[in-house]
Amino acid sequence: MARAAKRFTIYDMMEEKGAFEINPANQDSRDPETNASLYKGPVQYPKMLYSPDGDERIVVPAEIIVTPMGPKAVNEQRELVHVIVADEAEEKKYLALGWHNHPAKSLAAGGKAAPAMSSDSVISDQQAKIAELQLQLDAMNAAKLADQRASGNIVKSKGV
Repeated sequence: MARAAKRFTIYDMMEEKGAFEINPANQDSRDPETNASLYKGPVQYPKMLYSPDGDERIVVPAEIIVTPMGPKAVNEQRELVHVIVADEAEEKKYLALGWHNHPAKSLAAGGKAAPAMSSDSVISDQQAKIAELQLQLDAMNAAKLADQRASGNIVKSKGV
C-alpha cells in the first residue's frame, strides 16, 4: 500500500514543472505573469491524418517467449503511419492524396477490422459530404440556368 502512495510518473513530473498550466489546450491554463487565461478553446489545427493504406509502424518489437505450445510473440506495440498538418491547405493536399482524417477509415482501407467511429466524427463527415453535394448542385443549377438564358427559354416574372 505504501508503494502506491509514492508513485511518480512522467505526468506527475510534468505537472510539477507546470507544463499543464501553460498549455493553451487546457481550460485551466494561466499566464504565469498576468494570471490571464491562456485557453483558446478547441482548435482545428494541428491535426493528424492517417495512412491511405492503413500502414502501421512497429514502435516496440515483440518479445518472443517459449510456451508449451511453442514460441509466441507478445507485447508488440504498433502505431498507424500518420502526418501532422498545420493548416487547411496542407490538410486538403493530404486528403487529395488519399490520407484519412480518422484512424478507423485508415484501418478499413487497409483491410483490417476498424473500431467504431464516434458520432461526432460521423456527423462531421456527413456535413462535409452535404456541403460538397450542395456545391455540385449549385453548379449544375447555374449551368442549367445559363443554358436556358442562352436558348431564350427563360420567362421573366414581374415583381409583386
